[in-house]
Amino acid sequence: MTSGLPVNPYDKPNDSWDSLTYKRPTSVINSVLNAALDSIFSYKTVSDPDLLDSDLKLPLVRRDSLFFKELEIRNGAGLTALGYHQTKSGLSGIIAPGYALKYFLSTFKTEYESSARFVFNIGALDYDENNGVLTNEHATVLNISASLGIPVIMPLSVWEVSATTQLAVAVAKYGNGIGAMHLFDGAMFSKSIVRFGQSVDLITPEALKLESNVSIDKIIDAFNKNSKIRLSRIDYFGDSTPQTVFVANSTEVDLLSKVIDQYEIAAGLIGVRIPVPFDTDKFLALIPSTVKNIVIIGQALGTSSSCYLKPFVSASLFYAGRRDIKVSEYTFRPDFLWSQQTAAQVIKKYISIPELKKPTKVKDFAFWCLDKTPEFHFADVIAHNLSLERDLAITYRTKFDNISKAGIFYAQLSTYPINERQPISNIGEASVAVVGDPSILSVFNVASSVQSNGTIIIGTGGITLAPFNAEEVDAFKQSLNLPQEIWETIYDKKIRLAFVDYKSISDDSITKDILLSDVLQAVFWKYAYDYRNDQIIESLARISEPSKTVTDDIISHIFVNGIVEIPETSLFITKPEHVAEEQEEQEDIIAETLKHHLLETSFGPNIDPLTIDNDIETRTRSSIAKHLVFEEVYQTSYALRPDLPINNYILKVKENKRITPIEYNRNIFQIEFDISGTGLTYTIGEALGVHAPNNRADVLRFLEFYGLDENEIIAIPAATDPTYVENTTVFNVFSDRLDIFGKPPKKFYESLVEFAKDETDKRRLQDLISPAGASQLKAYQDEEYYTYFDVLELFPSVRPPLSDLIQLISPLKRREYSIASSQKVHTNELHLLVVVVDWIDKRGRKRYGQASKFLADLAVGGELVVSVKPSVMKLPPLTEQPIIMAGLGTGLAPFKAIVEEKAWQKQQGFQIGKIYLFLGSRHKREEYLYGEHWEAYKKAGIITHIGAAFSRDQPEKIYIQDRIREVLDDLRIAMAENEGYFYLCGPTWPVPDITQVLKDIIEADAKIKNIEINLEAAIEDLKESSRYILEVY
Repeated sequence: MTSGLPVNPYDKPNDSWDSLTYKRPTSVINSVLNAALDSIFSYKTVSDPDLLDSDLKLPLVRRDSLFFKELEIRNGAGLTALGYHQTKSGLSGIIAPGYALKYFLSTFKTEYESSARFVFNIGALDYDENNGVLTNEHATVLNISASLGIPVIMPLSVWEVSATTQLAVAVAKYGNGIGAMHLFDGAMFSKSIVRFGQSVDLITPEALKLESNVSIDKIIDAFNKNSKIRLSRIDYFGDSTPQTVFVANSTEVDLLSKVIDQYEIAAGLIGVRIPVPFDTDKFLALIPSTVKNIVIIGQALGTSSSCYLKPFVSASLFYAGRRDIKVSEYTFRPDFLWSQQTAAQVIKKYISIPELKKPTKVKDFAFWCLDKTPEFHFADVIAHNLSLERDLAITYRTKFDNISKAGIFYAQLSTYPINERQPISNIGEASVAVVGDPSILSVFNVASSVQSNGTIIIGTGGITLAPFNAEEVDAFKQSLNLPQEIWETIYDKKIRLAFVDYKSISDDSITKDILLSDVLQAVFWKYAYDYRNDQIIESLARISEPSKTVTDDIISHIFVNGIVEIPETSLFITKPEHVAEEQEEQEDIIAETLKHHLLETSFGPNIDPLTIDNDIETRTRSSIAKHLVFEEVYQTSYALRPDLPINNYILKVKENKRITPIEYNRNIFQIEFDISGTGLTYTIGEALGVHAPNNRADVLRFLEFYGLDENEIIAIPAATDPTYVENTTVFNVFSDRLDIFGKPPKKFYESLVEFAKDETDKRRLQDLISPAGASQLKAYQDEEYYTYFDVLELFPSVRPPLSDLIQLISPLKRREYSIASSQKVHTNELHLLVVVVDWIDKRGRKRYGQASKFLADLAVGGELVVSVKPSVMKLPPLTEQPIIMAGLGTGLAPFKAIVEEKAWQKQQGFQIGKIYLFLGSRHKREEYLYGEHWEAYKKAGIITHIGAAFSRDQPEKIYIQDRIREVLDDLRIAMAENEGYFYLCGPTWPVPDITQVLKDIIEADAKIKNIEINLEAAIEDLKESSRYILEVY
């Protein structure tokens, strides 16, 4: 099994399915299969081979008479099961992830003579290669099931999973065809632990007393007569006389139903438990006579695709003559994160939601840490502790991102009264978030997923915090180095912020013997539940023996000397005007913007390098020849960039044209690529990831300096799976993989100490990484801009061997640029708008942004490796909804794509909404980027209004927010009355000013309507519903 987490953090590993306890939903499913089936054929899952069947592999749990066979996924899957039934009869189970089903197609589409019946127990799951994430993909599964004629039963709630599994077994045994499918959320059901507080009697298929080949309806009737839980093909929830009814399947139904009930929304909800085959008569019978609108909510794989239910719902209404009902559709991607907040946002797109009528008693907590740190099991301890509360039930879910920061572990924990049942889903906003290391905040804006007035607890790792006082905010801020976006979100949402100073606590003679786990628990209980010291000590003793020295006085000492709470975060977000000017000069690419939620890339932590042979070896040409000649023996494969865990493409330059005057000090250019024949597709708002190599001459200079042979072949453990190796040359490693000319972090300096052969070099390095050397290290990093190469030159006795050096240098990151074209208009092209970043360092060297310089130098016909990054920036769902765009400099790139797309929509006969464009730069003559395009589109009636702010073309400075205020009333109508979308792209500095303008628009509308409104909440609401989208860097 995947290492790193116990199967159940509350209890001993499950050794029985009979007890009422905390279990994974898949354990409940497997208990039914174990009791009801004669044989099971289980197919291994990506990342964790035991994900869907781990319980069935426990010898003490699996029934002795059950035949169990584990198999690999490959073409012809299912043949082993069919072969088994040549000599055996009975009911078999097939356990597999959703992405495996396509490999069963050829097997089960073929006509065969067999009395075998199968229960397909399918965990909806796929790996999105474009983004490197695991998803709950069931759209393909439904289509394949329909083509095979296999009925599909989907639980609408986790609480009915035992009953739906039993029903699937009954349909497989007594229905028509080769069997039935039980389809569920593979990741959520396998990686969540919930309290199943009510025993569900297992009903044997024989107890139904049915003949073979009967209808599904007869099987359901017989099942319901024997079951405490009554199931139907389709269920209705909500208001009895609604005008709007939503239609959905899977466990999204439980979430949507909960939101409708909590807010007392006057809407109905139809949950389709058996989508294949779709029951038209049952569906029509459930529609109230008052209904005027039906909204289908379903998963789709592309922006132009419909969900599985759409054609069936539309056809049912059409042939029933119900043409008075308007049908709409809300589709979501497989990686969409469902939570109660996002469910409410989806509903709100189609019907107004009143104030919350039934405040929830659920408390949500989130835990973030690096996956190889002591805090890794902290969430388990808290979950176990809370599970012992008599009046509480909890759900617990874990996720891993193996890419960000070399591995991040995330856990979410929800508590609720034991007599209530809550949907299991992702947490939208936690009341308390615990962050084990501040470096996580350089990738994730954790504050965006914390409630207003919530709390974030941040462990400081190895950082020594500067004392906090209002007079020395800058020093405190520098010691943390948190992104400005974090501070702004914390301030906007009035989040309480507390830092746990690990180093001060461990260095303090009074607290040095206290376990880190005990410290974190104490802080959690204090901020999450406002526990007194005696309650904290009691909680620590509940599940384990705490440090013997934990006393009331010690805990008080920890909170006084080891915890730094920030009383006023507004001190961290003030920006004098000159900072804005400086940032304008640093405008570059869409650097990796902070993520708001962790997307699952794996079911376990990164493989510990100590457990595998990860030596970097040299290879002779003869050994490489063997791998090439005997490919099957050596399992040799070929890849463009095997070190990249995403789909990548080779593009050729079609045109590269500078668009600012040659004498101007900023080189801004448009580069166009030919994408014909590459298979690359893109949509509005997406970014192009450019995998730019290091400069060839610079690489050769480094290799000569270090005494390395550029043509030497080496074998490197694969980034995506360290058990495989990549064969490449030394030159390729330093050209394509390693950021040798990038800025090294403090950890690199620390790592060099052991390689220093000269005592002077060693002392200099030790001084640099000490608290006393912090200012000097900061100067190296932020003033001198020393690269890895520079540092190695500075310390001539430090020469790590090649194998160590490769692991010490950070990998080259792709640089991401907003795509400046619409593929609807430029079918075989992709455009970028780029500014070359350059500066003179203190040594007088001309320095460049690595990727922007590479792109600027590419000639027509030149090639590069790219990938596509999705974006939160999407067009409004309705073409007539207004669009407001505000951008500075190269932030205008995605707006060109949007305007082109809207022009295409108009050509196709669609009615398009008003488009307002606001842009800013220093001078019109030099930087009116795409100016001719904007003016032409305005003349053609595509763009409604252009508000251009050229800050230095007149004595008084005019900024983009000033231009927006000039048409405030028009924008009020666009946003408030016509549900417009607002996009801001470019540098971060205008965000507070633009957000304030948007608040003014909302406030003006509220005054006209004579209503009171919470402006902060309204802005957050716009962000959550994707009507206020920020793409800033």
